[in-house]
Amino acid sequence: MTEFNLNDNIIELPDNWMEVSFGDFVGFTKLIQNFVNREAANKNDVTKEWENALLDLKDNTQILCYWSKLTEEQVSMLDIDVAANLMNHLTFLNESYVPIHIESFVLKEEKFYLPVEFMQKSSFGRYIEAEQLELHSNMLDKGNLDILPRQIAILCKKEGESEKLDDGIIDKRAEMFKKLDMATIWDVAFFLNKLEQRLVISSLTFQEVEEMQKQG
Repeated sequence: MTEFNLNDNIIELPDNWMEVSFGDFVGFTKLIQNFVNREAANKNDVTKEWENALLDLKDNTQILCYWSKLTEEQVSMLDIDVAANLMNHLTFLNESYVPIHIESFVLKEEKFYLPVEFMQKSSFGRYIEAEQLELHSNMLDKGNLDILPRQIAILCKKEGESEKLDDGIIDKRAEMFKKLDMATIWDVAFFLNKLEQRLVISSLTFQEVEEMQKQG
């Protein structure tokens, strides 16, 4: 995090995705969903260019308010160069995160493991989880990011835990995983997407074999 002294107000802004919590990211996505879509202006359409400039100013003000926790009045009092510097500091929010391979993560001094072994082999105990993952992925496709912590809670476990956790533990961990940073969220989500594909394929294969046995 980087500190800025703005008219006697000390604020902190994140430097990268590792310093953005899942909760803050969800709030940010909900904010920008309310922004008005721009209509491209023609070269001679001065009015449209002016309208777009005003919309940019309004949107940037809301973005700065969100991350700095300052009021719109406080942001409006900032020097334009200072405001531009703050916005430049947040440009990573517009960049796509490149996930890295991880096999575990730590939160509140507790270590959770991704089910890496199931990328190489199937487990009958995971079929129900495959169905849950498919359901959650459909919800993600519709823009429901809130389901991500629960996806992680279903499949990421502590060492020695059983394959199937009860719903109470999953609910508790899903709430806890909302505190994860977005870099970890992206890394785990990338892995789970690959795992989902493997589990769904395994599940379909099992169903085909079962059907053939019935016909035999």
